[in-house]
Amino acid sequence: MSLKDDLENAIKKVGGKWKKEKRHADKNDRVPYHRVHRMRYYTEPKESIRGVAFEVMESAYMKASSNGKYPANARQIYYAARPEILRRVDKDKLDSRYFTQTLLKDYLEKYNPSWDVVWDARGHISEPHTGSVVGLGGVEVRDYINRFTETEIETMPAFEPKMLLPTTGPIHRFRNILFVEKEGFNPLLEAVKISERFDIAITSPKGMPVAALSDLLSKMEELKVTTYCLHDFDESGFTILKTLRQGVRGSPGLSKVIDLGFRIDDIKDLQSEPVTLKGDSKKRLKKLKEAGATEKEIEFLQSGNRTELNAMTSEEFINWLEAKLVKVGIKKYVPDAAVMGEAYKRALYQTRLVEKEKELREEFKNSEIIIPDNLMKKVIEALSKNPENSWDKAIWNIVNPKSKRDSKKGGGADGI
Repeated sequence: MSLKDDLENAIKKVGGKWKKEKRHADKNDRVPYHRVHRMRYYTEPKESIRGVAFEVMESAYMKASSNGKYPANARQIYYAARPEILRRVDKDKLDSRYFTQTLLKDYLEKYNPSWDVVWDARGHISEPHTGSVVGLGGVEVRDYINRFTETEIETMPAFEPKMLLPTTGPIHRFRNILFVEKEGFNPLLEAVKISERFDIAITSPKGMPVAALSDLLSKMEELKVTTYCLHDFDESGFTILKTLRQGVRGSPGLSKVIDLGFRIDDIKDLQSEPVTLKGDSKKRLKKLKEAGATEKEIEFLQSGNRTELNAMTSEEFINWLEAKLVKVGIKKYVPDAAVMGEAYKRALYQTRLVEKEKELREEFKNSEIIIPDNLMKKVIEALSKNPENSWDKAIWNIVNPKSKRDSKKGGGADGI
């Protein structure tokens, strides 16, 4: 071959990819940053996604978790690792599920680092008799195992006065509720005690509000509870905001929903990602306007981009959220003087009760307790008559015949 042919082939080989990018830019009237970044490195040899992912995994986790200071969910690690992986393998996209469910798990299995990585719960386990329901996520299962009952039974359990009022729902407890689109942030929110420090309830339904949640939030609004919304910066996020305000079929909406973000000003320094726009563009535009999106926000979203809450590291997310909560004026909940007075009397009563319990404990310790010889037989007979009961409830009823009679009337020992 002549020198001319060699030069022509070399130019075609190098310029072919640039030509492809130019056609893409002409078609879309734009060149995304990540494509420009890629073109600058076309001369570098390509690497495998798995190889690069394993190289950057530790630095990605450290970034997402602020050097191990906070738990990091799998998608936060994905966002931290993605830019370097895409640059080095010369790709446009990295499948998040492949990264979180295959690459990350393979890495953890191979190297077994002492990282606090969490995944969303998938399903649940429910216990008999206790009413306890546990999600099958990493943090939930870990906490559940740590709470397993000891093998030995404490025969003289100490009376433990409840410092908190036995409340259910917002009355005497909170006046604000935070709707979080991403359930995966729950372990992080729990770790830094956002709910406790701001006296705010948190709900994470994994996406769009459903009828049950709309009914619940509507009832809470009647009790003067304000809903705050936290969502991704994408069309779905704005649809969530709109749904909270309008309600769903058969369930009412809310007269007041405070949007904490993401909004356009929240994502300036965060990674965005391309998304395939589906459906009629005019309908999408109408929905965004109805949800309150600005012209600038609509322009960004209609260009085929989105930004997830997961684009922030754990520390960035917490700092950002705390600043938002402070800015909107959320404070600790304090009831009126009458409620405080009742709580004071309750605390005093329980304190005195503890003193009496100590006296009874000493008396019980020095007494000889006779266990019935036929206790096993009695328990088996009781369970054969009432198989829905547990063995320890059967013993309670044997010791407390009155409790058994009360249970037939709708009371019983379940709540003791």
